[in-house]
Amino acid sequence: MDTTETMIDFAKHPLHGLVRSLLQNNINVVLEFSKYIHLGPGRTLSRDIFHVEAGNLDTEWLANQLENLSREQELALHSKVLQQGQTYHIPMVDFVQSKSTEILVDKMRPVSQLLSTDIALYDSGQSMHGYYFCLISEKEWYEYLGKLLLCNDPLADEQVVDSRWVGHSLEHGFSALRWSCNSGIYSGLPQLVHVNSNHEAKHGTTRPMTSFQVFHTD
Repeated sequence: MDTTETMIDFAKHPLHGLVRSLLQNNINVVLEFSKYIHLGPGRTLSRDIFHVEAGNLDTEWLANQLENLSREQELALHSKVLQQGQTYHIPMVDFVQSKSTEILVDKMRPVSQLLSTDIALYDSGQSMHGYYFCLISEKEWYEYLGKLLLCNDPLADEQVVDSRWVGHSLEHGFSALRWSCNSGIYSGLPQLVHVNSNHEAKHGTTRPMTSFQVFHTD
């Protein structure tokens, strides 16, 4: 993949939000990624999982990963994170389509209040992706996925959160969101379109939670 042709704006890529809002205060974590070949909604031909220490994650690393994808491969970040022998998850979400950011933020407000952090929204070129740049325990991650499903109105004509994506997360034991645009299936790289103005001021803090406990290491 020729990264010069894709005009990567690293400042708007999820890598930037992840490093700036989470990894600066959690430098001892190990992140999980995969290179996969997409076969259609919810289907993959192959998925090669690998791990990266937080200190090795930067724009040069990402450019190298994108450059070395095979013709049909895509790169994805997984929710699963290892820290001092314990498994945590980065709360993330795949929305059904690119609705207005105001609608998505409003629909996700109950979840945001429980996590006591703001959602960052990225237009993936096919749907909208959301990240809460914090860590929650594995038990709380399962509860979080249930909360995501409750964001869908059962009386509405269409979903907000992609319930099949949630189902695959439960099936695999991790969530995954794409970080590349290499196979020709997608129209672009994920690009930041919304983050609360107070988001960066709040990162790295520890707060009492109503339901979830968000973990940070200062």
